[in-house]
Amino acid sequence: MDKSTTDNLMDALMSTDNESQLESFLKRNDGKYPMDFKTFLNAKMEERGVDKPWLIRESRVEKSYIYKLCDGKKCKPGKDKIVMIALALHMSVKETQKALEVVGESALYPKNKRDSILIFAIKKKHSVSAANSLLEHYGEAPLE
Repeated sequence: MDKSTTDNLMDALMSTDNESQLESFLKRNDGKYPMDFKTFLNAKMEERGVDKPWLIRESRVEKSYIYKLCDGKKCKPGKDKIVMIALALHMSVKETQKALEVVGESALYPKNKRDSILIFAIKKKHSVSAANSLLEHYGEAPLE
């Protein structure tokens, strides 16, 4: 969902004065903006024109894991897997934070050394291997 849509929804929600208006808002928007990781991931892959084999190769995430994510059979990947996928898809930091939010993972936090390194790697469009080298250089655990 783009920012203008989110802003419009927030404006509409902020203009509700009672539960009847809230109920009306909820009915109008129920299911309109589905956001699960399967939907998010498949949309990002489509935007970038990549397929599952490409994502598997570039992200270094196991084949069966990627297929389960894309098919919605695994709904909650861990933080490292999301970052690996984000790096492979050259997502922006903002897109990566959104991916983490979608699955309920904590955002990358600039006060955390490892997260700071990952933010830098994402910003610089590093590969997973390059990000892992950077993590290793600074004494942090690699992405798994």
